[in-house]
Amino acid sequence: MAYIGKSIESGTFKVLDTSGNTYNGSNTTFSLGTQVGSAAQLLVSHDGVIQKAGTDYTLATGGTQITFSTAPASGASIFITEISGAVGGTVTPSDNSVGITQLNVSDGSNGQALTTNGSGTLSFSTISSNTPSSADGQALGSASLEWSDLFLADGGEIKFGNDQDVSLIHNADKGLKLKSTATSDDTPAIFTLQTGDTDIGDADVIGKIEFQAPDEASGTDAILVGAAIQAVAVGDFSSSANAMELQFMTAESATASAKMRIRGDGKVGISPDGNAPDLGTGLHIRTSDTGASVSSGMDELVLENGSANCGLTILTANDGVARIAFGDDGDSAAGGTDYFHDGNYYRIYTAGSERVRIDGSGDFLVAKTSADAGSNGGEIRNNGMAVFTRSGDNPLILNRNTDDGRLVDFKGQNTTEGEISVSGSTVSYNSFAGSHWSRLADNSQPTILRGTVMESIATMCDWYRVKFDINQHDSSKDEEERTEEIALPDGKSVGDAIKYTFQGVEYDGVIEKQNNERLPMCKISDTEDSKAVYGVFMTWDNQPDDGVNDMYVTALGAFVVRIHKDETVAIGDLLSSKGNGTAKKQADDILRASTIAKVTSTEKTHEYADGSYCVPCTLHCG
Repeated sequence: MAYIGKSIESGTFKVLDTSGNTYNGSNTTFSLGTQVGSAAQLLVSHDGVIQKAGTDYTLATGGTQITFSTAPASGASIFITEISGAVGGTVTPSDNSVGITQLNVSDGSNGQALTTNGSGTLSFSTISSNTPSSADGQALGSASLEWSDLFLADGGEIKFGNDQDVSLIHNADKGLKLKSTATSDDTPAIFTLQTGDTDIGDADVIGKIEFQAPDEASGTDAILVGAAIQAVAVGDFSSSANAMELQFMTAESATASAKMRIRGDGKVGISPDGNAPDLGTGLHIRTSDTGASVSSGMDELVLENGSANCGLTILTANDGVARIAFGDDGDSAAGGTDYFHDGNYYRIYTAGSERVRIDGSGDFLVAKTSADAGSNGGEIRNNGMAVFTRSGDNPLILNRNTDDGRLVDFKGQNTTEGEISVSGSTVSYNSFAGSHWSRLADNSQPTILRGTVMESIATMCDWYRVKFDINQHDSSKDEEERTEEIALPDGKSVGDAIKYTFQGVEYDGVIEKQNNERLPMCKISDTEDSKAVYGVFMTWDNQPDDGVNDMYVTALGAFVVRIHKDETVAIGDLLSSKGNGTAKKQADDILRASTIAKVTSTEKTHEYADGSYCVPCTLHCG
């Protein structure tokens, strides 16, 4: 019959072969036998009833299966038609529904891409990397068409050279590494800064590396270049001249300036004022300018501070040694100086051997390593004592080259009390008084008045010492014997082992007895006209920490004698013991075994509470 209106637009229809499907009243998903782009492309009849796309059915498995919302009954009649062309308008495939089977192309392999030959033919092919057309290289961009940015991933690498022997490698979150793959000697990776300046003059910067903090909007000092390294021309360059210096620049809240310079001839200058000093031949460290010139021959190392003190510090471990050595081609350490922190002593050595030492207690030692009067060498101890020891010859020489006069002054409380002088070939001992050590039998130290008459007793003085190895705690050092005077400990005798503390360190030592063949003990004279008179009391020998109460008994020379209160003496009178520690006028003028002294002045030098007094005498009982 006739049709009035716009003619129907025809499309392509395809009845799908679903004969292989079985409908059992429970299955809901069935094969379509092909891939369909969307559910709207299907016309589905279920037992003669047209089904609604998206409601009664949907597509599954990429469009190769249909899923009913209700399972078709057993023996159901299902008729499916694919509308593959447009019917009344454009048909849009559903998302992710177009595959190889919908394209006029064979599938490719993993990693290939779909390409065209420019004539409408599609195919899968392998896409190679962006490689240049020749081994000589190909520009990335041009002089007028530049790439603005280059982004590389963590660990990205840029290789250089036909054999890729140099790489610039990103060290993730840290920085860049320039690496050379060359393995032969003297083939380092080289980074070169080259200027294009063809007319280089004095002070021109050839190359520079700057160090700067991140930009700050506030414009504070932090955005300044805080440090830099630059190469600077020294003088004008020419075909035969290219003198340069390397400057190390730093700053605090300012633009970096040169604090250290290394010249092409090897000279080094360091200064905080931004104007590193000129040099002699070596290293010059200057805090501020003194205005002084550096002496030739002593300019390898110069420390300079024109505004304050100047010094050099060497720091080591607690058990380390700080050293300065002086050597030559024959001996790399012929001389030098060391400070040993383990033991805290300082030494100077020459010709490879130690000559001078200052130990931890402050004793100054020459030709010996410890303060010991029994070993050869010289000592100036921290208590002011000087000791000189020599075997087989005199240990001390006093020489006055011109004129007669004093050789030695003896002072007490900074007042001259005596002297040794020379006149021609005659040596005089002026204000001479001869004394010797003695001790009371009980080792007590009572108050004894100066000039008191003393008698000897039969018992000899006994002195003891401890002998120990000063290096016994250091196995790296040779044994070194040392002795110290001690009082005999209770319950100990000669040869016994004891513990002894010296300068805060405990040592294992052995008790020894010192030789004494001439000095007896004494007492205050208690016998009138005693022939055992030994001299008169001078003072106690207060040697610290030796535990022994020795005294000085004066027996010869000029001194004072304590006279009994009832005695009146005259110049020239001889004196003997009164029997109570005082002296009396001897009955005659004959020098006897009991004679103590001869009065030389009646002026009383001391007067005591018991009425006794002292007068100057010459002593004769020694």
